[in-house]
Formats: sequence, C-alpha cells, structure tokens
Amino acid sequence: MSRIFFYPDNTRYVLFTDQALRHMYDHAQRRMWQTEAGGEIFSSDPDSNGMVISTATGPNPSDYRRRCAWNPDIQASDLNRQIEFTHNRHVVGLWHTHPECSPSPSGRDQKTTWEYLDSFQGDRSRYLMVIVGNHGRPPSIAVWTASYRPRREWTQLIEVSVSEAGRVSWR
Repeated sequence: MSRIFFYPDNTRYVLFTDQALRHMYDHAQRRMWQTEAGGEIFSSDPDSNGMVISTATGPNPSDYRRRCAWNPDIQASDLNRQIEFTHNRHVVGLWHTHPECSPSPSGRDQKTTWEYLDSFQGDRSRYLMVIVGNHGRPPSIAVWTASYRPRREWTQLIEVSVSEAGRVSWR
C-alpha cells in the first residue's frame, strides 16, 4: 500500500508507490546480524508539489555495509542513475535502513543529504532522506528534506494515511 508524507505547511507532499516501498522494506534490519542497506529514490517529476517516488535502487553488492553504517559504491550508483534516467526517472533522494524502531537521521545522514543536494549546483531545490526502521508491519519509515526554499532548511515530513490525504487542507 502506498504511503504519503506532507510538508508541515501542507503545500507539498511525497507519495511512495508500492513498488518503491517493497524494495526498501525488503532490506529492513529485523535481525541483529543484518547490516544497513541503502540506495537512491527516483521520480519522473522532481520539481512537482506532489512528488511520486516510483523507484528505489540499491543496495549494490560493492557498497560498504555494517550494522550502523552504509556507504554506496559510487560507480554502481552512477550506473543506476543513468539507467533510471533513460526511463525518465530522476534521482530525488537517498534511502537507507537503521537498526531502530523510530528512525532518525544522524549528523552524518544530514551532512550527506546536503552534499548530494549541493552537487546539483542549483538544478534541484530539495533532496530527500528516507530512513527505514526495524519495527512494525510494514516497517516504520521517516522522511526528511534538505531544501533551499526560501533558505537552507532541514524538515521532517509528516505521514498521513492515504485515505486521509484527500481531506488534507491545501494552502
């Protein structure tokens, strides 16, 4: 089932398709021996106020993975982005797992998100960080965005059930 996350002011939202969610859920760290996993998320319309995340890639076999660490293989990630771009899908963020019930970003997670956004050199106004926790069915998930509108902001998005989303007051 899809999941939808709104900006606190209800002016924008991010909807995750079943396909993208299943891919990320498959890597939730449910056991003590499981290592962090991650990759990138893609949307056909990266500037939309209603962004739809249709695809998630990763992890790649050559990623660096530990219980509390994940670093992507840059060459494999570049190849994934090229393939997705041929299908009109643009990278809009990173996803990874955390071995915790209520996932929250580390300082390193925030720094990495800003580095990715900065690498677009102004071609993107925001970049998402999605963290999949290890509790619940489906697993807990939390979404943040780094953005430059109107100034540099780090914002946690708020999940709303898909059935309630139609009743959200748009501004």
